[in-house]
Amino acid sequence: MRLKVPVSLAREHDELHAELVRATKAGGRSGVAARAVAALLHPHFASEEEFALPPLGLLAGLAAGKLTPAMQDAIAMSDKLKRELPRMMKEHKDIVRALEKLVSAAKKEKKSKIVRFADKLALHAKTEEQVLYPAAILVGEYLRLVLQRHMPE
Repeated sequence: MRLKVPVSLAREHDELHAELVRATKAGGRSGVAARAVAALLHPHFASEEEFALPPLGLLAGLAAGKLTPAMQDAIAMSDKLKRELPRMMKEHKDIVRALEKLVSAAKKEKKSKIVRFADKLALHAKTEEQVLYPAAILVGEYLRLVLQRHMPE
């Protein structure tokens, strides 16, 4: 089973990426600051899409009681997220610091759309820290317990 990032989260990442690309083209200090955010954000999003968010694609099925041996892939992803969590959290701190610089530059240049984008991206990071990452880890832990009990090797 190939696990996929839930469509809603993939779309949100796509929209954030598109807004960031627009901000990098804004010119002035805002554009420079946006490019600094992009340099931090792109590899971080790649990690999220590789192992942090795909286990969340199983939530609806798990909540409905569906269970298959193929779901075991989520265990490895969840384990990797647990190992990589300190790095992911540090990256969030670095991204938020870069976003603060972007907000400062955008406010000085009266670029309110960029300020709103930066606020939205910072909130997105908090949502990942408080909800999405823990949920992805729980998917793996739940599957480890349930699959071992119901589908012994």
